[in-house]
Amino acid sequence: MLSKADLKCVVVGDDSVGKTSMLMGYATDRYPTQHVPPVFDNYAGSLTVAGRKIQMQIIDAVEEEQNPKFRHSLYAGTHIFVVCFSVIKPESLKHVEEVWIPEIRLYAPDTPFILVGAQADLRSVDVIRDMLAASGHQPVSTIEGITFARRVGAACYIETSPEVEKNIRKLINSAIASVLDFRVAENSSCAIL
Repeated sequence: MLSKADLKCVVVGDDSVGKTSMLMGYATDRYPTQHVPPVFDNYAGSLTVAGRKIQMQIIDAVEEEQNPKFRHSLYAGTHIFVVCFSVIKPESLKHVEEVWIPEIRLYAPDTPFILVGAQADLRSVDVIRDMLAASGHQPVSTIEGITFARRVGAACYIETSPEVEKNIRKLINSAIASVLDFRVAENSSCAIL
């Protein structure tokens, strides 16, 4: 079982899917409203699981196609992954199945992961829906996200957006706590929206 100061969480996903905004929202309790830099500094904090305070480190594994070995080196000792996609970029969900899950299964085969559908607030924006429709696509629905998460073995599915900025830390902490409990009671499931 985990002891104090030893929960390592690595966040993966395609570029420009909302990972960094989500992490900045988590670390500061507010989503950025200006340009978001492509890299998030690592974050150290704590959460409480089953009445016990656990120190946590969150690492943003930036997608670097020229140096995937660097990203893979971050995976050693990871306790939980957060795999992100954008609900308005269906191809990013495809990459979750074709790139990110196989990669974490290769380098950390027994490590649980949470699936996060980011940019959920943009799902209902008409201009975005029209652009997707013009290319024969549509936003990923909440039901599709939950169904996909179950199919690929995610321990939990959550959706994030600036609209839930006040609850982002609570959402992610709840999801991580549920996964830690999930490792004990493997028949449970989680969808936090």
